[in-house]
Amino acid sequence: MPDNVHSGHRARLRERFEREGLEGFKPHEALELLLFYAVPRRNTNDLAHALLERFGSIDRVFDAGTEALCSVPGIGYNTAVFLRLMRPMAQYYLNARFGERKALDSTEAVGLYMCSKIGLMDKEVFAAAAFDAGRRERAFEIISEGFITQATVSLRSLAEFAIRAKAETVVIAHNHVYGGVKPSQANRDATRRICTRLLEIGVKVSDHIIVSGDDYFSFAENGIMPI
Repeated sequence: MPDNVHSGHRARLRERFEREGLEGFKPHEALELLLFYAVPRRNTNDLAHALLERFGSIDRVFDAGTEALCSVPGIGYNTAVFLRLMRPMAQYYLNARFGERKALDSTEAVGLYMCSKIGLMDKEVFAAAAFDAGRRERAFEIISEGFITQATVSLRSLAEFAIRAKAETVVIAHNHVYGGVKPSQANRDATRRICTRLLEIGVKVSDHIIVSGDDYFSFAENGIMPI
C-alpha cells in the first residue's frame, strides 16, 4: 500500500474512533487500530487478520504469550509485549477507578469493587473481602485458584482470613475468565458450604459475586443466598 494511501487509511480509522468510539468496530478493525501504535510503517489490517486467525478472538490475542505472538509473521518482540499489556492494563484501570472505594454499601459498589480486583485476571480465582459492622472494608484476599467447587475452596484459609481481618461480614467472589456470570449448581453448593462454615465462627457471608470483566452477578440481589 503506498504511503499516502496507508496514512490516509490510518487517519480515517482514528477519526472514526474519535467520533464513534470502538462500539461499532469489528474485532479486526479494533485490533488494526491498536496496532497502529506498535507497528508504524506497515499494513496492520493484514496483521490483525493473521492474529485473529491464529488465536481465534481478540481476547485470546491479548491472553497469548510472547513466544506465541512472535510466531505470527510480522509480530516482533516489542509488538508482542505491547499486546500482552492490554489485559493487565485494563485490570489496572478498573482497580484505579473502582478499587479504592471504601464505602461499599450497595450491591453495585461491591460488584464493581470485585470486578476491579479479579474481573480481568487470566485465571480462575476465589477471593473474599472482609467488612466491619459499618460495611467498611477491612481486608481483601485471593483465597485460592481454580474453578470454584466444593473441592477447590479452602474453607480453612477463608476462615483464617475472616478471623485475621476481624470481619463482621464477608463477601466472597470468583471470576469467569471467558465470560458469563450465571452461577452453576457447583457454585450454589459451594456457597452453601461456605456460609455454613463461616457461621460456625460467627461470621456471616452477605453475598457471593461472580464477575467477568466489568460484569457481575450477585447471589444476594437475585435472592439465592442459602443462609
